[in-house]
Amino acid sequence: MRLAIARVPPGERLVLDAEDGVALVHFGEPLRAYELAKELCDKPGEEAVQVGLNHGPLAVTGRDADAKVFGDGLAAAAAAARFAPPGRLFVTSGFAAALEATRPDRAMELAPAGEYTDTRVRMHAFYTPDPARRAVRRNRFAAYALAGMLGILVLGVAGREAIRRYFPPRPAVVFLDVKPRGFVTVDGISHGKAPPLQQVELPPGRHRIRITHERQPPLEFSVDLAPGEQMTVSHTFGKEAPKVTAGGLWRDLKRKFGFGP
Repeated sequence: MRLAIARVPPGERLVLDAEDGVALVHFGEPLRAYELAKELCDKPGEEAVQVGLNHGPLAVTGRDADAKVFGDGLAAAAAAARFAPPGRLFVTSGFAAALEATRPDRAMELAPAGEYTDTRVRMHAFYTPDPARRAVRRNRFAAYALAGMLGILVLGVAGREAIRRYFPPRPAVVFLDVKPRGFVTVDGISHGKAPPLQQVELPPGRHRIRITHERQPPLEFSVDLAPGEQMTVSHTFGKEAPKVTAGGLWRDLKRKFGFGP
């Protein structure tokens, strides 16, 4: 217990003797007080303690060893501690409201612990951390995180499709210089006879181009076109290889047909 309390900065706490135990006044955020109270209850290997937690007004005579604290805030916390079973934490409705206002995600862990009547015939409603509710909160958080990632992924796919639809990439252009003539097929789709066909516009990407002649072996090769790229295919049927240029020589095709290194 001492180690847990010692981790709280001295300026945020005041430890005093109480009638039935120890009164720890915490001046920080409700969540920090809640975590500290849970740690005091969950200490393994130590005698179980009864812990009550309240958020309310206090009067403190000072911050030294002889200081005294009093007020309704302390009385409600003491009542919660008296009714709490050993090793359990009871929090008042006032503290539950304060935690809900600052950390609603953590307030979801609290479950009603029942209503109790003290010796002065005052009714108290207490709450206690529920491991099942904490597991539900974790699962819900994981589900929200997964949904967020899926949402981002779907948004990315939808954005990419919208860009493709409304801002399509520039087509690539394949210029044809075929002699004496040839029938042009791209990816299995006929584009007509060259000449008179002089060029074919294609979407960026890989394509298979085939040019056939009635009495000569066909010319067939693959290209990988960038957006807006321009390429020229010059071929005379009866010769060994075509001449393909795209702002320079296509070295792969030259090597394929025996030209260049």
